[in-house]
Amino acid sequence: MERTEALQLLEQLLDEALDGTGQVVSITGPTGSGKTELANQLATRAGDQGIRVVQTYASRAGVVAAPGIFGQLLEACTSSALLRRLTMAAPADIRSPQFILGICHELLRSAARTPLLLIADDVHLADADSFQGLLYLIRHVRTAPVMLVLVVSEYSQQTIPLFHAELFREPHHRQIHLQPLSEAGVTGVLAGRLDEATARRLAPATLAASGGNPLVVRALVEEHLTQFTEPDKEPLSPGEASATAVLACLHHSGQPCLEVARAIALLGGRVAPELISRLVSMPRFLVERYTTELSEAGLLGPDGMLRHPAAHCVILSDPDFDDAAELHHRAAELLHSEGETALRIAEHLIAADRAGRHWQISVLRQAAEDALEEGKADMSLQCLDLALRDCPENRERALITAAKVRVEWRMNPARALSHFAGLLSAFEQGHLPDLEAIMLARALMWHGREGEAAAILTTIGSRAHTAEVREALISTEYSLSRTHPGAIAVWRGAPAQLRLQGDELGAAVPTEAGIWSLLQEGDHAASSRRAEELLRADLAPDYWRGPHANALCALLYAHELKRAEYWTTRIYQDGEPEGFRTWQAVQSVILSEIARRRGDLSEAARLAEEGLCLMGPRAWGPQIVLPLATLISTAAATGRGRAAEQWLSCPLPELVPKTRYYLHYLEAVGQHHLAEGRHLLALRNFLACGRQMKRWGMDLPGIASWRLGVAEALLGLGQTERAVKMLDEQAEQPGAQYPRVHGRVLRLRAATVKPRQAVPLLRESADLLDRDQLPVELLATLIDLNRCYAELGDSHRARFTARRIWQIAAQCGAEALVRRSLLPEFAAPGVVAGAVSRAAEDDVYTVLSDAELRVAELAVRGHTNREIAARLYITVSTVEQHLTRVYRKLRVGGRADLQSRLDPKLRGTA
Repeated sequence: MERTEALQLLEQLLDEALDGTGQVVSITGPTGSGKTELANQLATRAGDQGIRVVQTYASRAGVVAAPGIFGQLLEACTSSALLRRLTMAAPADIRSPQFILGICHELLRSAARTPLLLIADDVHLADADSFQGLLYLIRHVRTAPVMLVLVVSEYSQQTIPLFHAELFREPHHRQIHLQPLSEAGVTGVLAGRLDEATARRLAPATLAASGGNPLVVRALVEEHLTQFTEPDKEPLSPGEASATAVLACLHHSGQPCLEVARAIALLGGRVAPELISRLVSMPRFLVERYTTELSEAGLLGPDGMLRHPAAHCVILSDPDFDDAAELHHRAAELLHSEGETALRIAEHLIAADRAGRHWQISVLRQAAEDALEEGKADMSLQCLDLALRDCPENRERALITAAKVRVEWRMNPARALSHFAGLLSAFEQGHLPDLEAIMLARALMWHGREGEAAAILTTIGSRAHTAEVREALISTEYSLSRTHPGAIAVWRGAPAQLRLQGDELGAAVPTEAGIWSLLQEGDHAASSRRAEELLRADLAPDYWRGPHANALCALLYAHELKRAEYWTTRIYQDGEPEGFRTWQAVQSVILSEIARRRGDLSEAARLAEEGLCLMGPRAWGPQIVLPLATLISTAAATGRGRAAEQWLSCPLPELVPKTRYYLHYLEAVGQHHLAEGRHLLALRNFLACGRQMKRWGMDLPGIASWRLGVAEALLGLGQTERAVKMLDEQAEQPGAQYPRVHGRVLRLRAATVKPRQAVPLLRESADLLDRDQLPVELLATLIDLNRCYAELGDSHRARFTARRIWQIAAQCGAEALVRRSLLPEFAAPGVVAGAVSRAAEDDVYTVLSDAELRVAELAVRGHTNREIAARLYITVSTVEQHLTRVYRKLRVGGRADLQSRLDPKLRGTA
């Protein structure tokens, strides 16, 4: 029955009582269904009509020191001199039958003068004498202006059957049974605090979270009003504040119901009554009875789970839940016997803070792995911490510690440092398995602890081992030879049979070896395919497993920037939401290098700095030179010498010169010296970089174009012949025809000849770099081209080129460099630096035909009509006709105005 209908019935019965026909009404319903609230509303209406209202309540024995129902009724009878004398004579005997009868007669006599509404709440908790007194009162109100309202629990017929049997024999007794609110009823409650539209909008979600329980519904609407400043615009968001109403209902339902609800919350998911019965040591039929009661109260859904999203946490954190730890431990044992998952069992062991048995340690270790697979690093660490604390065996403690290092590594490699001493000791004592020890060696190398890593790998390599350990040794030796090539001395202590050459190397690590072999041959396409094969096979971003980082770098060195960006984002995609700062930092640094090579210098600097913020220097180890190299290089390319000097002042770990990343650093420092005009220092850095690359078998222009740096430094020192020889040597290297390399070679060759001979070389270089979208290299070429035009006195083309330079400088963030590099008359952006509106650009591609657009693009690149005709295989007259139509359609006066109307990505040199 909905509350409005029930209240109308009660008011009707009250009117009949006023006419002298006494009424007895029992209000029943689930916990929190609003029984007491309904009685209170009736009391308010009766009081407004001048009816005397007396309200009492019973309380559970031992819970509240209250005088009971008839003790409270005595206070309403203080006008009786007889009762006052009885109270003074025998104050401790107020529950005697004679005393209770005296109270009943006094109430009936007073009702003859003033109609009486008597409300007794929680009658099911009353004592036996009170039941007898209530039955006596019920029988004698038939002809009195009295209405007696009894508020009783849903299942009181089972707890006080005799009282109900007598009650239902009375013809003037009516029962009102309250059920959870319907959606319309919930809407009505919400409309009391919200506008009609909001009430209708929130009603379905409120009903789903409350099950129509009025107490919970009211708590939800109050919480909603408190949560939001504009509650009419926000969705319902049930939280712990409203969940306390669920807890209040459970406490009011009695201890058995509360225990069943706690078991449901504790076990989680769909719970069979049998499991609850075993957990709380309660007969199954009683468990089913109490779950039915909770369902009818709206607290449990059809699936037997708690409806309110936050009820689980609130119930388990109840301060009165004294035996929570013990119950969690029993739940763990129960679920283990039922064959539940390790992760679910571990949750209870952690809550119980106890795991003394051997099977519990095993479960925690398995749960830690499962949690890590799901990205739950904190949960994984909790499992390992508990297992480590309660594990007595040295070998198992070493395994748990190694697993903990793997988890903490994802969060921050610096955390692993505190475990190294214990693991090294365990390895020396024979407690750490070889496979785990190899992983420890990798971690030690990350942190630059070369000697300790060497000792581990030498020891393992000198003794018999399984095929799995052999494979791990081979993979580790090869991967580290790519990342730490200068530390090869570490592996010289390994036995000869572990050093792989030729076909044996290809058989053991075919994919990774093939990647580098193809790179060295200059076959970038095949190398990239191999790298992607490796990445598809091992998507886990784990330093401890797989050479995926080397494969990503191989894509970089093969100039496959889009593919490198795709795979970097995909591999490290789980880092951010789970708090794996290591993956976030590594991802940022790799993406920063991709952005630098793409020419997005501001983004490259931002990402590199982000990587350094995510992990401190101790966490990065020698690998810190990679973000530093990116930052120094971008600062040099944008003319920010002071910023580069600041990054150069950062101290470097001792093992840095033995890593591949040091090659990036040497090249970046050389670029900085070139930008600052310190050609001799730049020459030394590039030569040192070249010596290392040759020594390590990594002489790849994709890693560092050291020969081009040497040639540029030599040109700055006036040693043109040596520079030409170095450029010739670069042209013979694998990968020399790649646009980034070949375009730079053309630019530097132009510096060895006279301006008139340099112009075609620079134009070719510009076209090549422009087509491949390499703005940083293109900018350097255009600056040289601008100087050639100026020296040749071609001011028209020099201005064209200057405009394009400023456009690219704005794109790269290199305005400071351009301002310093151009001649004074071009050292200001002028009108060309302003952005062309999108509407104007769209208009260009709408009004021009494809043929006209091709001619216009070549014209703004500075080509003559004859050169355009030769490139497009058309006549000079046709070129002139196309240009005439272009000028007319775009309403420009000539070539000088044409450039500003074309999309910067398609515009070439002036």
